[in-house]
Amino acid sequence: MPDPSGGSGKEPFGPEADKRGLARSRHLGTLQTARMFAMADIANADALTACFNEKKHWNFWRPVTAVQLADTDGNPATTADPAWMPLVVTPPFPDHTSGHTCSTSAIMLALRTFFGRDDLSFSAYSADSGTTRSFSSFSQALAEVVEARIWAGVHFRSADVQGVQVGTRVARDVLAREFHRR
Repeated sequence: MPDPSGGSGKEPFGPEADKRGLARSRHLGTLQTARMFAMADIANADALTACFNEKKHWNFWRPVTAVQLADTDGNPATTADPAWMPLVVTPPFPDHTSGHTCSTSAIMLALRTFFGRDDLSFSAYSADSGTTRSFSSFSQALAEVVEARIWAGVHFRSADVQGVQVGTRVARDVLAREFHRR
């Protein structure tokens, strides 16, 4: 495989680097690597399209808006906290469904399908936290993404759960139609 760092010696971050790491650690050939990337990336692209269609349809506020404007929600049991801020910057589009969990669930299902198993260890870097996390399975990584988006304050749990469901359904469809086992 060519040097993905462009000669800098530093591994790039994110899902592309994670997939490259899996390809290297599993000693995949060029065609196998291309198929794995295609499965993950096409499933991901279609899942994100479905996700943003959902966001447009539901147009649901994010936690930062809900907490800061809680006194305007019509529920006398909630009080606003105008100073509350999430731990990471909130994206400028609706909460429901979570794009991160749509994407991650589609990619993890594609990788699970490609390798024929869930229990492959891998590591992933988070630019948000500046840490590298190690996982013993694709499903463990997905579960952590769901919790991280809630913990960071950028999504409600329902948006993450629905994101996993949308991403998984779309990926199953794409993989069944376009990537038959060979």
